[in-house]
Amino acid sequence: MPKHLRSYALLFQSLFILPMAEANEWDWVPKESLSVSQQATLNQYCRGAYIDSWQVVDDDNTHLLADMIYRDEQGTLYMEGSATLRQPLSELNADLIEGEQSKYYQATGDVSLRAKNQLIRSDKAYISTEEGNQSARFENAEFLAHQSRVRGEASEIARTKDGLIFINEGFYTTCEPGEDSWTLYGSSIELNPDSGFGTAKHVQIRIHDIPVFYFPWLRFPLDQRRQSGFLFPSFGLSGKSLSVSAPYYLNLAPEYDATLTPNLVLPIGESSEEDKDQNGQGLDIELRHLSQYGLTTFEQSTFFNEYGEEGTLRKLSSQQQLTEQLQVGLNLEDNPTENRVPEINNTSIQEKDNYVRTANARYDLGNFSSNVQVRRYQTPDPTENQPLEWMPRLSASYRYADTRFSYRPDIEFTEFYEPDQTGQDGQRFVLNQDLNVYYGNAWSGITTGILHQYRNYSLHDYDTFQDSDAEVNHLSYYLDTSIVFDRHLENQWRQTLEPRIQYLNAPYQEQSDIPDFDANEMDMTYAQAFSHQRFSGNDRIGDTEQIALGLESRFYDENNNNRWTLQGGQVFYLADRKVGVDGDTGSVVDDSARSAVLTAATYNGDRFTLANHFNYDFDGNRVDLAQTALKYTPDSGIVLNLSFSYLYDDNVEDMTKQASFGTILPINDNWHFFQQQSYDWVDHERTAEVEGFGYENCCIKTSFSYQRWRDDDGQYDEGIFLQFILRSLSGVGRTNSDLTTIADDYWNQGKVGY
Repeated sequence: MPKHLRSYALLFQSLFILPMAEANEWDWVPKESLSVSQQATLNQYCRGAYIDSWQVVDDDNTHLLADMIYRDEQGTLYMEGSATLRQPLSELNADLIEGEQSKYYQATGDVSLRAKNQLIRSDKAYISTEEGNQSARFENAEFLAHQSRVRGEASEIARTKDGLIFINEGFYTTCEPGEDSWTLYGSSIELNPDSGFGTAKHVQIRIHDIPVFYFPWLRFPLDQRRQSGFLFPSFGLSGKSLSVSAPYYLNLAPEYDATLTPNLVLPIGESSEEDKDQNGQGLDIELRHLSQYGLTTFEQSTFFNEYGEEGTLRKLSSQQQLTEQLQVGLNLEDNPTENRVPEINNTSIQEKDNYVRTANARYDLGNFSSNVQVRRYQTPDPTENQPLEWMPRLSASYRYADTRFSYRPDIEFTEFYEPDQTGQDGQRFVLNQDLNVYYGNAWSGITTGILHQYRNYSLHDYDTFQDSDAEVNHLSYYLDTSIVFDRHLENQWRQTLEPRIQYLNAPYQEQSDIPDFDANEMDMTYAQAFSHQRFSGNDRIGDTEQIALGLESRFYDENNNNRWTLQGGQVFYLADRKVGVDGDTGSVVDDSARSAVLTAATYNGDRFTLANHFNYDFDGNRVDLAQTALKYTPDSGIVLNLSFSYLYDDNVEDMTKQASFGTILPINDNWHFFQQQSYDWVDHERTAEVEGFGYENCCIKTSFSYQRWRDDDGQYDEGIFLQFILRSLSGVGRTNSDLTTIADDYWNQGKVGY
């Protein structure tokens, strides 16, 4: 008798992934009746959990219980009335159980089979226990897997002696009782636990009992083993076309795999010449290889429009950690089709003016680090200027610091190459050394230091066909002082007041013969006011003699979390600046006696965050910079995003003045409305518009939105985007890869739920 019950257990181990259907309330416990620890495992949308109260038997004996147990003259065992056949791994219950040991057992009337975290019920069950023919069949069966939350039913389930499971007219869901948001139905399903996959014919995915997808044949995994087969497709809809992508996954070997995604764009209605340029078919390819050192990926997206014109993007990337200290990497991007890109692209490659190709190696050992990198570009449009290339760049840095001394040397050598062979290129050697001494205690500090900047160039001028050398050897001197005042507030908060004064002297040095390979002028903010350099990059050394005054105040709550930070300061210049980001030096490029008043305010709360920068120039009576980013998420479930950016420029066309407002509003416990408006106040037009609805419960999440946006070329595009996730099954839909919107915030950061 133990043999046939082990057959039950083997059968039931395969049932946790069986298609299931109409909800029942077996073992269902509402959320309010769960323990605190059990409630902590639920996401915010789940109203309860399946709790398995069945316990494994401690002994190895078989227990028979029934109102009447007898054996007839032929040796058939009969258990009538509340019959129970219990063993360590499973328990069979029915109104009637009959059979012969080592031959068969048949159960009828309110049949139930239990094992750990598993339950099956049926009207009738037949189990063959003959040697070599251990098969089983259940009629009108209902299933539940407690841990995976899978439940459902099938008209018949059969298990062969080889372990294959056949299901007729079955379907399953992970939704809660009474809420069948989605079900997967198959008229004929075959499961093979040995190979780890199943197949189904005439498959339907139903949303609230409405069929939304149909597959004549579907292959799907039963466990964590990777299996080749179709993944769920994605769909996109615009006013003039319908796009479909159907990825196919290939499990080639344990260490590498591939995904092939055919893409199709079909016209809706009559097609114009422009529409034909966007309609067509294509193929995306992704190959991945995982070694003991790291991951290598190859991607390619190709699309042919109705005219047969090709658009292709390719990318090969690899990151390998060869030793604990040594890492190497490769990134090769390519667009072989001039001025054309795929209309549908499911890879990580996006449209660019210049596609980067880099190879690098990095070595780190304690405070020492070094890096060598080659950087080249591929520019599909021959009329576009090509960026400077590194052939190669070598750099090394070291950091030493104790309670008083700090020394930071940085060395860099770059071989620049100008692909257009216009202007200048050549070699640049850089040495930066920052040495400072700190004197201080718990409430004050003084730092005095020297910044040494050395540059050496060997240049070639393509316009004059002449070679030249240049050199800059520069010392800057700085003195930073700060004091910290601290007081406790009545609400157990703590406030600091931190006056700060810095003196910086960077003497002027002639740099007219120095090219601009990578120099950029820094935006003036409160943090930049206390920087020791005016420019980023390693070409220009900014001259200045200045005093920066600042005042900071920080507010800490009762748990010592920094909530508010308020900053205000100004830079006073003692000499005119004669070095600009490019061109000859020596003439005055900035004679202002002081900077704008620089302010910043940030707040980090549990539900509210704020980052604000505001610069006002009293000499010019104007705002130079105003930036605000606010996010508010109260307990009511509302999400509010607000941003504004203003940057003054003498040329009105180069001025930045943009605002964006986005919100997520809960309609009820499951429905949300989200909306965003982005506006350019310089061009007086909307740059983005988003309106949509989202729905989520314990087993499904979906969003539907209309989006209109301005692309990088200043052209407007629009589309309808649909996304949904069937929990424990798959995600379907297409996102807008052209910009980040409040729709992404809802999907990824808002009421995600799981």
